[in-house]
Amino acid sequence: MKAISGIVGIVLLIASMVVVILSTSDETYLEKKEAMVVKYVEHSTAALEEEEIKDAIKYAKLAIAVDPKNKKGFKAYEAAIELKYKPSETENSEEETPTRAMPVEEEEEEEDMGC
Repeated sequence: MKAISGIVGIVLLIASMVVVILSTSDETYLEKKEAMVVKYVEHSTAALEEEEIKDAIKYAKLAIAVDPKNKKGFKAYEAAIELKYKPSETENSEEETPTRAMPVEEEEEEEDMGC
């Protein structure tokens, strides 16, 4: 019985080592990072479409944190920041419409009383 337990233990140990080695290969790691970046960029884009700028910035920052070398996260962040600091349409319409100058009333000269 002890020999069978030892053999099963060794087989399980070897199997777990193989699983660890296969799951941490560079290719799968890079694929997982790319998938996470794409997911966060998609969330950021969806938040921008709903005009939730804070959420868009948050997801873009998460994409950058996952893979700083991937430019997709930076592009999503740039789009969110541009929308955040873009002047609103009401501000633009006020600037475009010329304001009328108030007519300046001519000062009436006071009559000299001869003092």
